[in-house]
Amino acid sequence: MSKRADPFEWGGGHPALDFVNTLDERPFDRPIENLATYRDLVRFAQLAGLVEPGLARTLRTLAGLASPRVARRARKLREHFFDVLVAVHKHEPVSRSDLDAIASAVRAARAVRVLMAPSSRSLALYRWSRPVTVEIPLHACALAIENLLIDVDRRRLKKCGASDCDVYFVDLSKGHRRRWCSMNNCGNRAKQRRWRSASREA
Repeated sequence: MSKRADPFEWGGGHPALDFVNTLDERPFDRPIENLATYRDLVRFAQLAGLVEPGLARTLRTLAGLASPRVARRARKLREHFFDVLVAVHKHEPVSRSDLDAIASAVRAARAVRVLMAPSSRSLALYRWSRPVTVEIPLHACALAIENLLIDVDRRRLKKCGASDCDVYFVDLSKGHRRRWCSMNNCGNRAKQRRWRSASREA
C-alpha cells in the first residue's frame, strides 16, 4: 500500500501529528474528514506504521456493528489532542478535560499490551494481547499521542505559518527554520502572495 495513493497528510514528522492532521482544511466551514469510517482508521494506522500490515488485514475483517463507534472515539480523541496543540501553540493553559480524555485512552491502550519473550534484537517487546479486538487502531493512536506528549521537544512543535492552515508538525530542520506544512502547498502560496504584492508596489 503506497502512501502516495492515500488522502492523508504526512508532513507532521510524527504519527500523532499525522493523526491530528487527518481532518483536512480545519479552518474552513466544511473541513475534509479523512477518518470517516473504521476502514479509514485502520488504513491510517497501517500507513503511519502504528499497526503491522498483517494485523491491519485482520482488523479490516472485524469491521462490523462496533467499528463505527471506534471510529467516532478516534475522532474525539483526535480533537482532544488538537485542542492541546492549539493551547500549547497559543501559550495558553491546556484543558484538564482534554488531558484526562487522552490519559484515559492511553490507560485503555496499555491495558491490552503484553510483554513478550525476547526477540533477536531486544530483551523483550510489547505485543497486542489476544484475541485481536476492533479497538486496536484507536489504542495505537493513543499511544502515539502519549509518545509525542512525553518525548518530543515542545520547542520543535510548530503550526504551519499560513493563517488558513491548521497543520501541525515537528520541525526537524537544521536551525528550526521550517515554517510551512509543505513548500508545495502553503509555502508556494505565500511566495505567490509576496510576489503579487511586490509587483503592485513596483
